[in-house]
Amino acid sequence: MKSIMTALLLAVAVGSPSMAGDLKEELLAREKSGWSAWAKRDTSAMKDTMTEDAVQVVAGAGVSKGRDKIIADVSSHNCQMKEFELSDSSLRQVSPEVAILTYTATQDTTCDGQKLPARVYSTAVYVRQDGKWRSTSYQETALE
Repeated sequence: MKSIMTALLLAVAVGSPSMAGDLKEELLAREKSGWSAWAKRDTSAMKDTMTEDAVQVVAGAGVSKGRDKIIADVSSHNCQMKEFELSDSSLRQVSPEVAILTYTATQDTTCDGQKLPARVYSTAVYVRQDGKWRSTSYQETALE
């Protein structure tokens, strides 16, 4: 009986496939918005979307630790993004409060005269804080 109750509670905690699909679309929309905000240096659009201790690792551009540092880096970067596209997304909700979104991003971006990788595999970890999903870790790996 105990194992049946545990299984039922786990099923309820993780949610139904349709709820997971809704969450995937919500987080993917947040990622697209974040990419657009980064390209426009729109820090006001980004500030409330991440945790205070967030970390970002951008292939070809470096590491930023902490929301304030990320915001400062975004507001001062010398990059031009002509276009980007996100594809092949997948979501793993590891708990009711933690979700991992992965996707491939294709971009045409130049920073300080150097092209950033045209394709990257991105992993975005989200945590739910005060009822809102916030990015806490973002990592890119360049693809050939």
